[in-house]
Amino acid sequence: MNLAELQRLCCEHYGESFESPELDQLVAISEGVIDSFEDIELEGVRYHSPDHMSGWWLTTNLYTGDVSSLKTVHFRHIAEKRPEIAQYMALPIGYRFVLGGDSEHVWFDQKVKDDV
Repeated sequence: MNLAELQRLCCEHYGESFESPELDQLVAISEGVIDSFEDIELEGVRYHSPDHMSGWWLTTNLYTGDVSSLKTVHFRHIAEKRPEIAQYMALPIGYRFVLGGDSEHVWFDQKVKDDV
């Protein structure tokens, strides 16, 4: 199954519209997002953003909270290197997810949606 199909299934599962980022849109990431390490918890949240950004911020438990330590990568890099994360990234603004170990938690955060 290709990534777009996985994303569509994810959106259907949560009863949401399909809003996948374009491959050239940017994603803000912290250390540990591209490289998959064991015992890393990853959190994603999708904010309102300018058109060149996907709106997604992906951080791991290695993130210190220093925004200047974040970097941006094109969504295509996430799709290629971490398809298990990219499958959630068609969910619309306001969605969050946490992945770690064998756990998965996905939810809609109205505060994020309302914050413009």
